[in-house]
Amino acid sequence: MTASVKASGAPTREEFAERLLRGSVKKYYEPVVDVDWDTPLDPDKFFLPPKSVSLYGTPLWDAMSREQQIELSRQEFVNTLSAGIWFENILNQALLRDLMHADPTARSTHYALTEMGDETRHMVMFGRAIEKVGGKPMRPKRYQRMIINGLPWTFRGALLWVAALVGEEIFDSLQRNMMDDPDLQPVVQRIMRIHVTEEARHIQFARDGARKRVAEMPWLSRMWVANLNGVGGLFFRHLFTNAAQYRRAGLDGKEARRVARSSPHHHAMQALGFAPLAAFLTEVGLMGPIARRLWTRTNFIPATSPTTSPADVRVAADASEDHDLYDGPAVLHVGDADHTVRVRLLGHLEPIDGQYHWQGMIFGDLTDDVLKRPKATLTVEGRVAQARITERTPQGNYGVVGVGAPPFA
Repeated sequence: MTASVKASGAPTREEFAERLLRGSVKKYYEPVVDVDWDTPLDPDKFFLPPKSVSLYGTPLWDAMSREQQIELSRQEFVNTLSAGIWFENILNQALLRDLMHADPTARSTHYALTEMGDETRHMVMFGRAIEKVGGKPMRPKRYQRMIINGLPWTFRGALLWVAALVGEEIFDSLQRNMMDDPDLQPVVQRIMRIHVTEEARHIQFARDGARKRVAEMPWLSRMWVANLNGVGGLFFRHLFTNAAQYRRAGLDGKEARRVARSSPHHHAMQALGFAPLAAFLTEVGLMGPIARRLWTRTNFIPATSPTTSPADVRVAADASEDHDLYDGPAVLHVGDADHTVRVRLLGHLEPIDGQYHWQGMIFGDLTDDVLKRPKATLTVEGRVAQARITERTPQGNYGVVGVGAPPFA
């Protein structure tokens, strides 16, 4: 299997890194001062949105008081931050080892160092957040720490970038769906917004690294990486249903874990978080059959999803039968101006909130100030939909999202 990974006119690794470096200068955060750590916690607000808590939608959840539900969200928040600290520690170690063999004058080296600085600040932010909410870090067991200590030695080449994506992108996708929830503690919203902003650059860097490595990998190496990433499903299933978080919330840990792992709603949330990464891995040929089975077995890929090839899908490979795809002309209206563009959009009816969600990319020459007025409309063959422009990619395209009736049939 060969994946097409280099588009005409695509930036080199160094050009890509230079763009990310400029973005890091324009927008970065110091959590010590950019998070209001003195703001009192609201006793009636959650630490994760209710729908994101692993037991949501189960009889066990419904039997809990609001106070108990909030406490469980607090413990799951602490569990997630603890895992984030350990993962970013692993990633920084792996990046440092990789840089031992890199050109110290290269822009890609400089961005890797910049990313490590971001991750170090994130670890500080997560530690402060655990302290702020009155939590106690979840520490891995001794045998788990022994495994963790050995991982940085194994993350080399494409495996480094795929491991980075597995560790970063699932959380990033979930946080994007969480951070505007009105039931969320304001300090948690701020932490998520900072993390999402900076992780977006890290994800772009890792995706670019994986995409470019795949083009040069021998078949056997590519198959190894394409199937090994499925172990991530086992790790995240354990993380999201860690029995310790339930015990700390006053529940029977084993029973609560069993209930969460059998919950259709929890499965849907896992699939929601993994969908963007599943699309990318499939597109570049790094979703092997063993990995797909592991991700499906752990409910990060819906069991009913059809098998697709990278050539079949561009925006979101491995889309389920309930996803709609449109690639064609459109008119983007921003402010007082209309722009004729090409769009590539993917949408689906989200069972979690019952609404239609769509997203994709805008291709065309737009002025840089469109991001200052992110609210827009998209028109496709007379169908008009409200849209929001989210970002400008290093390739010069624009991300767009919408909720409700899409502009395509």
